[in-house]
Amino acid sequence: MIPRFHARALCAALFIIAGSAGVAAARETPAPSPSPSAPPEIAHVVTSDRSDESIDRVARTTFVITKEEIVRHGYRSIADAIATLPGVNLVRYGTTGSAASFGIRGSSTSQVLVLVNGLPAAGSQINNLDLNSIPTTGVERIEVVEGGGSTLYGADSVGGVINVIATPLAGKAILDAFAGSFGTRGASLETRNFSFSRTIARNDFGLPGNGERPNSDSAQTTARVAFDRHFGRIRAAFDASVSDHHLGVPGPDGFLSATSRENDVDTGAHLAFARTGARATTTLDLGGTHQSFVYTCDTPVDSSCPNYPFTAGAPIPPPYAQLLTEGRVEANFRNVLSSDRTRTVYGIDLSRGVARVDDGSSPLQVHGFARTAIYVQQNWLARTGSRFYAGVRAERDGAQGGAFSPSIGGILRLSPQLSLKANAATAFRAPNASDLYYPGFSNPNLQVERTRVADVSLVDRGLLGGATLTWFTTTGRNLIVLDQTYTPQNVGHAAIAGLTFAIRTVPIRGYYAKLNLTNLYRERDLDSDPAIDIYSGKRLPNRGPVLAANLELGFLGRPASAIESAAITMRTAGARGPVDSRLPLFDQPATYSNLGAFVRFRLDRDALLTLRASNLGNERYAEIGGYPMPGRSFVVELSTR
Repeated sequence: MIPRFHARALCAALFIIAGSAGVAAARETPAPSPSPSAPPEIAHVVTSDRSDESIDRVARTTFVITKEEIVRHGYRSIADAIATLPGVNLVRYGTTGSAASFGIRGSSTSQVLVLVNGLPAAGSQINNLDLNSIPTTGVERIEVVEGGGSTLYGADSVGGVINVIATPLAGKAILDAFAGSFGTRGASLETRNFSFSRTIARNDFGLPGNGERPNSDSAQTTARVAFDRHFGRIRAAFDASVSDHHLGVPGPDGFLSATSRENDVDTGAHLAFARTGARATTTLDLGGTHQSFVYTCDTPVDSSCPNYPFTAGAPIPPPYAQLLTEGRVEANFRNVLSSDRTRTVYGIDLSRGVARVDDGSSPLQVHGFARTAIYVQQNWLARTGSRFYAGVRAERDGAQGGAFSPSIGGILRLSPQLSLKANAATAFRAPNASDLYYPGFSNPNLQVERTRVADVSLVDRGLLGGATLTWFTTTGRNLIVLDQTYTPQNVGHAAIAGLTFAIRTVPIRGYYAKLNLTNLYRERDLDSDPAIDIYSGKRLPNRGPVLAANLELGFLGRPASAIESAAITMRTAGARGPVDSRLPLFDQPATYSNLGAFVRFRLDRDALLTLRASNLGNERYAEIGGYPMPGRSFVVELSTR
């Protein structure tokens, strides 16, 4: 049964979609209908419907960052690559190597499911999933699906799904070396089956009237292997990676620590088998991940350490250390049945894992987590290009209970160039191990978040190079937020709504423009009693600016041009709501604009020199209160692609 909330927003659109499919079938004539224009550069995606599908035929809003875009823009991490997508809110705790929180359409980091080749990335159970620590080396593309994805993917996909796809490299090997401001330097190598990267940064940038920010250095090393092979109709694929990230974590201004250090080690492996027949594709995914998070602080000499003795005469404890680990194994079975007018996707997801929490002062906490789920989604296709889908998922998340997640949606082809897309679903998020069990900063009484999500998009592929206007909304119960003591609490009733607009031009003599806007005009706790929760009547914390804009003006040279490509970029984050003294420090971000540019010179057929610049306006802002960003910076890069 569709909730009344969804019906008001989407009933008319979905009725027309369903009706158009039936009318098209009834009135079909031998005369050919006008063919739609050619699909975008990326013709197929695998995340939107959990199967290989033309991006022109998926109802859920999907963006793809290609290998070509990663290389041209110099994206070093997944955070860099998705930062300028419409609807995405990415907030950094400083410069190179620092942590970054993220959300989609007003969601929190914990409400976005991050996958690597279709399986969950490490760190979500211990609240240490950082997209700035996942490098793009060895990554073939990134698919971002916006809107609730619980029917196909289960818990934690309230805001959307980010799928990092790492496959054997197509084409020639890529060698890259760079150096720049604040002691940043690094190199990477990508071949068909092996990739390696190393990035180091001193991050010794000055603060206006306040000297230099200490203990902010970063060093990251990553290696990845990927193989695939066909055995008749069966394709086998294997990939594995290990990443080590060592960095200083001084904390916010006013509480700076000169000795706090962090070391993260992520490992993962994935094995997939896919059998493709005339009408069916059957896939079995097996994988495992492990993350180790170590934090240390030299208590005897650093008063900012967590266990520094503030009581006069108290004995000085040894250096502080904490260890959090998460291990997970996953098995997914999926089958896709296709015909001329229908497509059915169904499968089983199984996951088991253990999270261990040693906060350095309390007894070791060891907690298991598990997931068991079955799902099915049915798609109906019309010859006009319209389509309709409906799906449902039943999931059990261990002791947190179960959830039943239906979804509906579709595409109405108004003309060969103009489409109306609509989606409605329920979504949920189960509290993770850190939310429930981390000593001093947890709440064992947390309830599962339950939300309803919907969106409607108008897509015009014939306007310039393509334009999309989307309205989205999320309403929910028991959303998990941090109170003023950094303890997670359930918000009784919350509402989020916004608009995104994206447009781009077709390159003319190599010149192009891209613009997107996000207006998050509502993100409220609707509880009427301020005594229940500090956020009552206020904007929910850390959900993104009210208005954000991204602009890119670029040039793509011809194969023989001296300039391979160039662009000027601008990101502006507007007002984020009034400052509230009751909220934690990190919920008081500033507004800012960041002007950047790059130009890539062709030295030879296979050699490029790239000059990159960021924050050309030299704005000194903090995306998170107390964590300042650096000023103007430059990078020089030599590469083979």
